[in-house]
Amino acid sequence: MNFRRLSDKELADFAANVSSLLGGTTLKAINSSVRTSLIASIGTLPGDLSTQSAAADVAETARKAAVSIKNASREQIEGFMSQVKNALLAGVAPKEQYDLCGFDSRSPVIGPYVPQDPTELSAFGYSNAVNVIKWKGNNRSGSVVYEVWRRQGDTGAWGLLATTKKQTFTDAPVTPGQFYEYKARAAAAKSVSHFSNSAVVYGML
Repeated sequence: MNFRRLSDKELADFAANVSSLLGGTTLKAINSSVRTSLIASIGTLPGDLSTQSAAADVAETARKAAVSIKNASREQIEGFMSQVKNALLAGVAPKEQYDLCGFDSRSPVIGPYVPQDPTELSAFGYSNAVNVIKWKGNNRSGSVVYEVWRRQGDTGAWGLLATTKKQTFTDAPVTPGQFYEYKARAAAAKSVSHFSNSAVVYGML
């Protein structure tokens, strides 16, 4: 046994057993005066290490619990902030309202073009944890960017997933069996179109 690889608790038990053996006659190959010296040297160390190990385990459990609670609070706040930003996006808020909150505003799209509504949106799930969304843009090439919005579950909140100049988007990786619903709209410099139809897909198992 390589005692240097034992856990603290295992090492404490191991040392307590050896100390006990030193106090008897089992290890009589060791000179009695040496055994007495060894017993005096180890003293209460095995019991001390066992107690300290237990206290450290309690402290580590408490630390992990505190970190878990902190992370949960952070996730809730990040989710709330995402909802606010998505609401600004959905409402086509002016840049000043983003600035007031401290959010980055929508990247500007050059030109006064009035965007047309995308149509015929469809979504397909593939077994490699990929969903592919396609739509008919109905807009002049290079005049708009398309916002792809997504929600998980039919009661989930819609959120902006991505922007693209193409009329297709690949969402990856997705969770197998998860309900996803997608829709898209076109955005130009000062306006956005209405949303397209939505399409539902389950991540393929």
